Amino acid sequence: MSRPILALALTLVLSGCAAAAPTIQMPVEVTRVVQMEVTREVMAVQTQIVVVTATSERALPTTVPTREPTVVSAPTAMPEPTAIPEPTAVPEPTAAPPLPEGESVPGQIMRTIRIFDIPNEFEGREVISADPGVTIDVLYRGGQWYQVQGESKSGNSFTGWVYKDWMSIAPEDAARLQPYPDALPVVVTKITQTVGNDGYKYWTGSIMNIGAKTAYDVQMEISLNGQIGDTETRVDRGTAFVATRNLEPGQAAKFTVRTAWVRTGDAYYDYQVLWTAR
Repeated sequence: MSRPILALALTLVLSGCAAAAPTIQMPVEVTRVVQMEVTREVMAVQTQIVVVTATSERALPTTVPTREPTVVSAPTAMPEPTAIPEPTAVPEPTAAPPLPEGESVPGQIMRTIRIFDIPNEFEGREVISADPGVTIDVLYRGGQWYQVQGESKSGNSFTGWVYKDWMSIAPEDAARLQPYPDALPVVVTKITQTVGNDGYKYWTGSIMNIGAKTAYDVQMEISLNGQIGDTETRVDRGTAFVATRNLEPGQAAKFTVRTAWVRTGDAYYDYQVLWTAR
């Protein structure tokens, strides 16, 4: 484009813009009054509570098929039991009467033994020795001992005491035996000896009344004897009551007797049970 034409176009544009410019007016104050009316509308809301109760439907019974019962065969009739006859009453055995005074029942020695003067093999004195098979007469019982009498092979009569395991006797005869009829306190243990700190010797043991009557004022007497040449002398003697002074039948009590302590080897002791009868 040529320069003269460009200048003409620019002139035309500028003249058009000047013709279109608006007229400038002064601002006008406008006062706007806004009137607002607030209307409160109260809406009543009605609430309706509907309680729905669940109603259970009745369950229809299930039909269970009925099982046909099994046919049970009738039980075989059992035969009536045979009546058992009542047992015949057996009469009670009559107790054997007690052995009368002065009588005896037979017994027999079972082994070689010594028969003692009292029912104590430790402290008793030998009356005679007996061989197995010797027949004896049993008189009384005293605890676990029996008083017997008999005759030796040499023809000598004897009376003494035999322990229950050394002889045989029929049970029915043993049941008839009576206790020794009188009071009979005897030593039933071994007599022990101890020396005290005081220099005395103490003798201890037990005495039992194996008789049928009460033994009163039971005492134990210990004697110490010595030998001087051909003469026997008493060195010392001690006596003491048993723990239970009066012994009933079958009752036992301990004793303790004090004597001097003899150191010589030739001294020996002897004892005796003392009591009174009423």
